Amino acid sequence: MRVLLLLVAVIVVSVATPPAQAHRMGESYVYLNVSETALSGRFEITLDHLNQAVPLDENGDQSITAEEFEAQVDRVYSYIEPRLRFYSSGAEHGITISGHDFLELDTATYAQIRFDVPTLGAPPETMEAEYAFLFDGADPSHRGLLLIESNPRAGIEANEAQHSLIFGPGEERQSFSMAGPPWGEVFIRFIGQGVYHIVPIGYDHILFLVSLLLPSVLIQQSSNSAATGKWEAAPGFREPFVYVLKVVTFFTIAHTITLSLAALGVVRFPVMLVEAVIAASIIIVALNNIFPVFRGNIWVIVFLLGLFHGFGFANVLDPLGAQGPSLVPALAGFNIGVELGQLIVVVAAFPILFLIRRATLYQPIVLRTGSAALIAVAAFWFFERTFDVFGPLGGNVISAIVGA
Repeated sequence: MRVLLLLVAVIVVSVATPPAQAHRMGESYVYLNVSETALSGRFEITLDHLNQAVPLDENGDQSITAEEFEAQVDRVYSYIEPRLRFYSSGAEHGITISGHDFLELDTATYAQIRFDVPTLGAPPETMEAEYAFLFDGADPSHRGLLLIESNPRAGIEANEAQHSLIFGPGEERQSFSMAGPPWGEVFIRFIGQGVYHIVPIGYDHILFLVSLLLPSVLIQQSSNSAATGKWEAAPGFREPFVYVLKVVTFFTIAHTITLSLAALGVVRFPVMLVEAVIAASIIIVALNNIFPVFRGNIWVIVFLLGLFHGFGFANVLDPLGAQGPSLVPALAGFNIGVELGQLIVVVAAFPILFLIRRATLYQPIVLRTGSAALIAVAAFWFFERTFDVFGPLGGNVISAIVGA
């Protein structure tokens, strides 16, 4: 009952919260402004990310301030200038930093570092950009996004959503069009992004799939045609295979629906609410592994919970530039990539589980202890994300519910 009250409280409070900022943790941004005669822009990166490359935390309190940035501004500029470069017709064009500001968001403080490209002159239609921040071991999971904020020649003005490039390790130098990439290129790129956001970084989605797969090679014992609630090894391959096919299909249908609706702007939910429910979905399915009550109707539960996973995928897709003409190919490619990543998880785990299903330790260790571990991890995520949803006032609400 307390858990139910907590979930209700999360939903009631969080639906009143504003949507998440366009800036996401783990990402930095290069905004370009194109004119007939010049190229300029700004680089936005969190102070915490900069601290990984240029030590800024003078007092060691794990909180970087604007004053600490100012104290090291020359070192920051020296680090940034050689790591953002442009190329045109074989010629290299470096940036010159002209100043900086700060952007205060709920999630972090960003340094907005303005720059010019003085040697370029009139920007051509196609160029190359090289972005090499934090990829040298400081933070290999970091991603840089390049956006054309304004380009009167292409009718682009005040663009803060559609990204032209996504930089990562091994993808530091890429070409881009001032008018935006062609749809085929967007489609292929977003297939890769979809896979990437399942394997290797979609931890919560992977754990949800694993929690579904653990009992897939078992069947419930029955007595006089009534299920006893206890598990036994499936006698053959067919029933486990059908089970996996069913739950994966319903999960795919569900998250495809909400991913599409959210990407098209039909319906959206607050990010932290979605993330909290995704964590709760792992708990629900893993609990069913220990106390099986949904076996016959697990597909219903998977479908309902899968709807929230779709909103989670949409929260990832949105800042990657799935807007305007790029929306349809990006959405299609990302969704295919998600399914491929999902297939990788299933193909890697299911055959192993099937082969060891009859082992004496399968149920006590793999199923029950494994599910308990999944519950522990997901519970940590749930309360972490729930407190983010509620804020300080919500902490008191949660304490009241839990302590009632």
